[in-house]
Amino acid sequence: MVEITSTVHISNFCYFMEKCAYCGFAVGTSPDGYLFLTDKKQEEIKKAAISIAKSGIKRVSISAGYGNFYKILKGLEIIKENTKLKVLINIGGDLNRTEITLLKSAGVDTICCNLETMNLNLFRKLKPEDSIEKRMKVCYQVKETGTELSSGLLVGIGETEKDRQLHLEFLNAIEVDEVPVMGFHPYRGTPMEQMEEASLKLQLKVIKLVKSKIPSLKRLTVPFPTIGKEGIIPAVKAGATNIATVIPKNYPLPIKGVGSPSVGILEEILTILEKEGIKADVKKPVSV
Repeated sequence: MVEITSTVHISNFCYFMEKCAYCGFAVGTSPDGYLFLTDKKQEEIKKAAISIAKSGIKRVSISAGYGNFYKILKGLEIIKENTKLKVLINIGGDLNRTEITLLKSAGVDTICCNLETMNLNLFRKLKPEDSIEKRMKVCYQVKETGTELSSGLLVGIGETEKDRQLHLEFLNAIEVDEVPVMGFHPYRGTPMEQMEEASLKLQLKVIKLVKSKIPSLKRLTVPFPTIGKEGIIPAVKAGATNIATVIPKNYPLPIKGVGSPSVGILEEILTILEKEGIKADVKKPVSV
């Protein structure tokens, strides 16, 4: 059974002055991404969440850049008040124990804090204003509160095989619940726009590695923006159990992917899975 996770992007504001080298999400980073400020109004969040729930999808990710905690918290509250969706939130390492506790009290199901790479020199080069130590601390704090932790790898950014091995050893040691495998895709206008994108072959290799190194994992996620239509079936066969960044046809808001501008369309993905005899964890109709 393959899980489907939809998405609502709350805000692309990020308080980092020097943005991450590959980012096409934050304000001003790429003409192919959210170039200008986009803050979702409360009614927009509600409409998007209801459209996702009505489609039969059971889970949604809500995300934003650094500096948006209370917008994320309000978005979580709106979704929980109006649907039965499971909710993952992702604002990177921009959290502390108090905020994690507030999210838990509001009903969050999963908190995502991607380390992306544990190669310290590479991390500092790609994310000059971020802190891997802070992100690791957030991962520990999420687990300490008894909340499901999602933390993934960004592959094809210059990391080595040894880097990935050490990264997975850390994730296994903290008993991570979900691991996204995100293939690098260059965004136009960013410092890494000339770098080659991660091949499907590499992404499948890392998916298999994750599955073998963390056998107790609850969820192995591939984002549609980086795996693409052609990668769905190979990724599932390699061990992926969740396809993320998927929206129904009637999704009411303009949206672009993170990692690449594309997003998955639920109805198209269900057709692809059905042709291979793979069931998706989606039901119709669903009460909201």
